[in-house]
Amino acid sequence: MTRWSIAQNDYYFTSFIVLENAPWYIFLLQTCIQHICSWFPRIPLPPKKIIRDGHEYTARDYYGTTQDLFHVYVCAPIFCWCDDRIKTEFIDFPYQLLEDKFPEYFKSDDLFTEEEVKENREYSERIGKLFNITYEKLKNITSDRRKV
Repeated sequence: MTRWSIAQNDYYFTSFIVLENAPWYIFLLQTCIQHICSWFPRIPLPPKKIIRDGHEYTARDYYGTTQDLFHVYVCAPIFCWCDDRIKTEFIDFPYQLLEDKFPEYFKSDDLFTEEEVKENREYSERIGKLFNITYEKLKNITSDRRKV
């Protein structure tokens, strides 16, 4: 089974399509364990004193809640086991091209000021324009080659 998603970096204005291949049951197990982890109850641990790395803590301060323990000792190992069995490929595309094709994936969180990203945005736009010119030539390669 193959699943895909779009990923972008809003600082460097890079983007790519992520293709993941694995048997269907790997994706199912990964999704189920994530849901179980999010639904697991957050019951605070008792304030029992424990000693870790030569320091004294309470179980609540050191481990947190039952959900934290479940996440660390059950969810994360299963998720990592699944992730090790997924073959992932990244296909780079110009930021602007993917933003135009899939605008729903490019909702900006405005994490950076315009001054912080101005140079990166301009560079990405230049590269995107060059890519689009080349892409248009490639789309018309058969008709262009017949003219020669």
